[in-house]
Amino acid sequence: MYKKILLLIVLAFGVFWMSINTKSYAMPNVENAFTNVSFVSENNDNLRLTKFRGKIIVLFFGYAHCPDICPTTLLDISKAITELGKDADRVQPIFISVDYKRDTAKSLAQYTSYFGRSILGITSDKKNIDKITKFFKTSYALLDHESKDYLVEHSSNIYIIDKNLIVRRIISNGLPYSEITKAIRTQF
Repeated sequence: MYKKILLLIVLAFGVFWMSINTKSYAMPNVENAFTNVSFVSENNDNLRLTKFRGKIIVLFFGYAHCPDICPTTLLDISKAITELGKDADRVQPIFISVDYKRDTAKSLAQYTSYFGRSILGITSDKKNIDKITKFFKTSYALLDHESKDYLVEHSSNIYIIDKNLIVRRIISNGLPYSEITKAIRTQF
């Protein structure tokens, strides 16, 4: 009898844990945020994310000098994209750097290439980074930015945006990459 009760408690906790670590809901259309903010990438100096309408976007905020969360999350995103097989070309993973002082279009292209060719690294100036992070209700802070080796504190959520530019899923860091793959597949 006690084993059954304990099993139910463990199962309930597991369901609760998954519910707080993956959120599935529709946010407002992000087209306005994407239209009013321009980014730089290695091949484009005035990139608007509306360019990717029609593709599923996997969006992550971070920075190239990040010692831990960014490389592991980008690796998970890369694995998730690879797991999609032939459907991978229907998805555009985007890494937005919030380190507007150090990260350049060229350095981001080099950094994201370590995780596969499909991840697009982009950045902008402080004004645009503040706009886009405010819209996504995410945060960042440059810590001790007077030092050349400063760290950037940042949120680590992954946003799944459908082909109509509506956020459909927010995935917390630390879940297996298969959860990212599942979230993407629900948008096909």
